Amino acid sequence: MALPMLKSATACADFERTVQPYLSQLDDLPRQIYQSATDLQALKTIYLNTNPLVSAFAFSLFLVPIFLVISEITRNYSQVDRVWGILPTVCNLHYVAYAHAKNLPTQRLNSLAIISVIWGVRFTRYLDRLGGYQVGSEDYRWGFLRKYINPPLYFILNVLFISLAQSV
Repeated sequence: MALPMLKSATACADFERTVQPYLSQLDDLPRQIYQSATDLQALKTIYLNTNPLVSAFAFSLFLVPIFLVISEITRNYSQVDRVWGILPTVCNLHYVAYAHAKNLPTQRLNSLAIISVIWGVRFTRYLDRLGGYQVGSEDYRWGFLRKYINPPLYFILNVLFISLAQSV
């Protein structure tokens, strides 16, 4: 399915035109990737035939159980915080790679990628200086919330907000 031709900001913001027609690709994507895991050419075909927003969303959903399991095992809920400087840049580089592979205009995306990499490096260095990558470090807000939310509800918060909403 080809990407829609959009000529205005209003058209870009039209969910029914820009996102909804492609959501069905998300259903079959895990099976396609699993069946083609050893065939690089098939994986490239899947990549090029999948809307880049859908594949970025799928990648974010793939990370949710990883963040959830690590946070529950370690009782440290800052797993998503540690990748905030990296994930947006990875997604932006994904859009640039997709556009280049499809021979789409990329001048603006290339500029976006450069700015995103600079921002990602700056943010990651900042978080590192604050100690965000040290073993056991955790955003103080999660500890504060744990004092006021009982464990079953905190688990639900972890699933729905910390691990899911923050990474998507």
